Amino acid sequence: MKTKQKTEDIKNFVPEKPNKFLYPLLIFVGRILGKIWINAKFKKDPAINGRKGPFVCLGTHSCIMDVAMMMLTMSPVSLNIVCGRDVMTWNVLKPFAKAIGLLPINQFEMDLASIRSMKRAVDKGCSLALFPEGKFTLDGRGMYYIPESLAKLVKLLKADVVFCHNNGGYCARPRWYNGFKYGTVTNVSELLFTKEQVAELSDKEIYAVISEKFKFNDCLYQRENNLRFKAKNPAEGLHYILYKCPKCGAEYENLSDAHYLTCEHCGNKVEYTEYGELIPVGDSVTFDRIDLWYEFERESVRKEIEDENFEMRHEVVWEQADENHNYVELGRGEFYLNRDYIGFKGTRYDNGEDVVIEVPTLKQATIVHKNSEAIDLTIDTVVNRFHFSEVKWSCKYNIAVEELYRKNKGLPL
Repeated sequence: MKTKQKTEDIKNFVPEKPNKFLYPLLIFVGRILGKIWINAKFKKDPAINGRKGPFVCLGTHSCIMDVAMMMLTMSPVSLNIVCGRDVMTWNVLKPFAKAIGLLPINQFEMDLASIRSMKRAVDKGCSLALFPEGKFTLDGRGMYYIPESLAKLVKLLKADVVFCHNNGGYCARPRWYNGFKYGTVTNVSELLFTKEQVAELSDKEIYAVISEKFKFNDCLYQRENNLRFKAKNPAEGLHYILYKCPKCGAEYENLSDAHYLTCEHCGNKVEYTEYGELIPVGDSVTFDRIDLWYEFERESVRKEIEDENFEMRHEVVWEQADENHNYVELGRGEFYLNRDYIGFKGTRYDNGEDVVIEVPTLKQATIVHKNSEAIDLTIDTVVNRFHFSEVKWSCKYNIAVEELYRKNKGLPL
């Protein structure tokens, strides 16, 4: 009964504009923290100021500041933030979710209830902040695939479309790092389409423009501009994504400390600097940038999934977000991935029943990857979280899911 009621609530959800007192306060605090943490700068398209909206603001997802930077650049226009349902479980946001106008969706799929909510919001005059990639980049590059349905959504919403990207965002707060690296992050915004142009253009024409805009490489941007992002421990956490040794090929033997990434199997040692450089120590082997090392891992996974019997299986603890947006541990079992499915098979604690949760790889373009070595799957508006018992593996699963989707869809490399 509770599940049915929750589903009905989601279907009938009517968004409200952000609170007119709280939202300006967040903007004020955001401007101060932006200067303190990342020396935030803005290059705003003057054409945006000449429009009344409502706006659909599309942003790349390079770092955790993307939402705040978009809010700042669009001020005084207030934005309803479209976010994954997992965000509703963040304790810091729970008391303010309604007041700041959060609009939850299922990540990596355009569920109909959320589309209706977005349409209702725009029809009421609300402006939306939407991040189509669905998660933060792991290697500083734009996601390899932006769904073509995004163009259809833009056509449906019938609003002015703005694009935002934070140059240097990944360098200041990469997904694998805990904290901020101080350096200049520049938000660049552009009016992509007026609502009149949206009405005139075809889905194909809109998609061609949007997909091109979402191509970025922050690691290359940092090196080309010789930008420094200050930190006492610039390399700490790097082993979360650079799990494969380029010298001996061992996986999940790399460990990171304040300045170095070291393979415990062969001793390969690489320094990571505040300028984004990867420098080999002695006769060690490395790639010049994080994105190049990550691409090496992708190429390795591509070879693995060519095997018809490809499969990954690891023990996990299963949690699920309840109606109050708290995670509750429900059981244990195996998380698995093969050429056809990604999922979980295990047992519930409360009644001993067997549980199977799975999604076809043909429908899963990517997954949510946690630094705590966990993976999220949102199914029918419910967030399932799987923590790996070995405290590793999530990055490789992420790459494998993306490469299987690319292979199944026949997408280019």
